[in-house]
Amino acid sequence: MAASVGPIPVPAAGEKQSGYFTFADDPGLAKYQWPFFSIAGASPGPTFLVTAGIHAAEYTGIEAAIRLGREIMPADVSGTVVIIPLLNRPGFYERCIYVNPEDNDNMNRVFPGRPDGTWSERFAHHLLNEVVVRCDYAIDLHAGDMIEDLEPFVIYRETGDTEVDRKARRMIDSYGVAWAMKGLPTGERPGTLYAAAAARGIPAMIAESGRCGLLEEEAVVRHVNGVKNILRTLGILRGAPVDLPPPHVLAHFEWLRSPHEGIFHCGVKVAERVQAGQRLGEMVDLLGNRLAEITAPVGGIVLFVVTSPAIKRDGLLLGIGVPE
Repeated sequence: MAASVGPIPVPAAGEKQSGYFTFADDPGLAKYQWPFFSIAGASPGPTFLVTAGIHAAEYTGIEAAIRLGREIMPADVSGTVVIIPLLNRPGFYERCIYVNPEDNDNMNRVFPGRPDGTWSERFAHHLLNEVVVRCDYAIDLHAGDMIEDLEPFVIYRETGDTEVDRKARRMIDSYGVAWAMKGLPTGERPGTLYAAAAARGIPAMIAESGRCGLLEEEAVVRHVNGVKNILRTLGILRGAPVDLPPPHVLAHFEWLRSPHEGIFHCGVKVAERVQAGQRLGEMVDLLGNRLAEITAPVGGIVLFVVTSPAIKRDGLLLGIGVPE
């Protein structure tokens, strides 16, 4: 069993360790410390990585990762479980939405990163090359950010590698939600952590549970139970997995943005089915004059809506998952 996963120490077999690590060779990163749990099973097996908080106000994932770190016992593990509950360390106490205050960039859009890039790019480079690639599986826990209502779903990416894709699909089928997305959102930059891991041959996924930056117990428990069921399915955690119906696969993720700066009057809710051409809401200016009617370009399931009415030009409004 490895003595470390990059900068994260791993204890002797049958023991658990928690604490803080940093990336010491980069002064800009080294001023922060990241929390971790490393759980070395009593029996050998694969290394499973759990991350959360790459968006600092998605609190249910952070809380769930902490609970997993405290609840999982080495005697019940075959292999190693490494948990990093908070990736966006600079943004957490600032209550940042979407971005990292070091460079105002979305940390989940810069992978695989660069060793000589911005703060976020350097962090992505170190995390991917020093931690992620040393693991056999990875899950990144997310939620609706402070201004997003959200229907729980999972995301994976087909790589073309039959074995990697089979293992990723086994993971998403074990989490326990109704919807699974496999397409990149329209108009979004690539560069997500899970996709970078998959490109390196590591079965990886995102799980979304929670809304509006709230620490709701049901959403936290969904994450905790979902990760534990994946670990049991893979034979890493003792106990029989729950046999769950697989999620419905959504092939395409349509993200709608506003053509105007103004106030968004949303007319739909998460989990609602919409048809192509259906009215979803409207944008008005600060005097209440209509600027634009927002209609659905496709039919599908509303997976999230932005709950803040204050929208910049080209600001995100909602997302629709389109079935295969």
